[in-house]
Amino acid sequence: MSFTLYKRLFQYLKPYLPKVILAIIFSIIVGAISTSPIPIIQKTFDKIFVEKDLFMLKVIPLALIGLFLVKGVLTYAQNLIIFGISWELVVSVREKLFAHIHRLPFLFFENNETGHLISRIINDVNIMQSTITRLMKEFMQNSAMAIGLLFWLFYLKWKWAIIAIIVFPFMAFPISNISRKLKKFSHKGQEILANVNSTILESFSGIKIVRAFGLESVEREKFERHSGNFLKVMKKNVKYVEIVSPLLEFLGVVSAGVVLWYGGNQVLTGEVSQGTFIAFVVAMFMLYGPVRLLFKIYANIQISLAGAERVFAILDQEEERMDEGKQELVQFKDQIEFQKVSFRYPSRETMVLSDIDVTVKKSEILAIVGMSGAGKTTFVDLLFRYFNVTSGKILIDGKDIREYRLESLRRNMALVTQETFLFNDTIWNNIAFGKTDATKEEILQAAKAAHVDFFVKHMDDGYDTMIGERGVKLSGGQRQRVAIARAILRDAPILVLDEATSALDSESEKLVQDALHHLMEHRTTFVIAHRLSTIQNADRIIVLEKGQIVESGTHEHLLSNSGLYQKYFEMQMFNVDEKSEDLKEISKDAI
Repeated sequence: MSFTLYKRLFQYLKPYLPKVILAIIFSIIVGAISTSPIPIIQKTFDKIFVEKDLFMLKVIPLALIGLFLVKGVLTYAQNLIIFGISWELVVSVREKLFAHIHRLPFLFFENNETGHLISRIINDVNIMQSTITRLMKEFMQNSAMAIGLLFWLFYLKWKWAIIAIIVFPFMAFPISNISRKLKKFSHKGQEILANVNSTILESFSGIKIVRAFGLESVEREKFERHSGNFLKVMKKNVKYVEIVSPLLEFLGVVSAGVVLWYGGNQVLTGEVSQGTFIAFVVAMFMLYGPVRLLFKIYANIQISLAGAERVFAILDQEEERMDEGKQELVQFKDQIEFQKVSFRYPSRETMVLSDIDVTVKKSEILAIVGMSGAGKTTFVDLLFRYFNVTSGKILIDGKDIREYRLESLRRNMALVTQETFLFNDTIWNNIAFGKTDATKEEILQAAKAAHVDFFVKHMDDGYDTMIGERGVKLSGGQRQRVAIARAILRDAPILVLDEATSALDSESEKLVQDALHHLMEHRTTFVIAHRLSTIQNADRIIVLEKGQIVESGTHEHLLSNSGLYQKYFEMQMFNVDEKSEDLKEISKDAI
């Protein structure tokens, strides 16, 4: 499993291979230079102090200065290369992950919280890139240094070298066990961090509700619970990461003690020179540094692999496969037909829609009503091909919509929903999202038709006003009008209005209704309505119940049938009359 992950991770380095090779060469040279004090120490003691060689006294300091100057330059160059690649990879993987998520089926978003996805893109990618850059740099540098020092140890005295490194194999099992635990803790830590992100996102996005219901303490407790869990996992993580160094250091000192005793005896008996002994001891203690770091790097790599697994878990999700056709829907000309359309979500067993048969002529207004869960929104979602029908067909101008290219199909449609989504940008740019190549005149015309101009002229920055996250600085009616302007600018022949006025006050509704009137002119319109008073002028109304069409006709026709529509209408009228009476009573009391 880990080998496959390593292989996949290093695939990302392919475009940077020349730079990586150069960094490896620099690492080898830097590692070799880092071991240069060993022969220098030997020569210093044996040639200068014992043999009184004045020439070596001049050469050795100069050589040392020169070598470490080269080492400094190469280390700096290596860091520039490695960390440059590192940040390029972070940006590249994030972009790839972000784009891939956008291509995943809608069900993916139902099963994954936004905060968790943010955590994958930000935190997990950060952890993942450390595997193939920062840890790779440290691994190369310390490996080169360790190999160089091992060479000098065996060159100076191979018997002592065996004693010095005999502890290393005994470290393999505990380090392997520690690494498995670190990977597990890292997985858990990232999941908890994702929960922290979700809590922050939800709490700040719903700040009005939080304050209105006095839920600050509840949100704080939730955040503190997730933070506390994260702290516990990270403390365990630190406990296992940091045990590696002291454990190896202790075992290293044990073997070093044996070498000091054994080698010291040979120096005293004259079998080995003082310079060789001191050089060996220095090399031995220098070796434990990079070896200790290599074991620690191996442990840390497991943490990074956990991040990589979480990133790849998203990248491996199968993208939305809609079996696009090759036809272009250039211009909608005739009619839209739902022929025996049935649909159920893959995660559910019951049908949401069953045997829907509807034909909508060009420029006709079709209203869709029904109780919550009747299948109204699913009905129009199928038109956009957010999902494919389970059975039956949807035809536009006589062709199954699956024969059209998705981009071509959706280019002919515009959507205005109850929960208007606006971007944290200017009013101008939010309207312009409807048509990216629109002229200034077209945008202004759309804004005036939607009565956006009505409120923008009272703003200090006009159309350049930043509206905040999700348009928080605008009222509900203003947000809705900006969304309608965006739809008008798109100038699509097919329009879907999903309860576009249900959450507005009377004054805002009047302005929005007027804007919608402009929008619906000469367009084929599907209207999902909560307020039945807003659809009385529809060409046709269909009533959905449990995913089936139970009634169909004009407003007058349905009222005269004494069916569900009449029941819904009377319920709403009764509520309106009741509210009016309440208002009259309040007015009397006030007088």
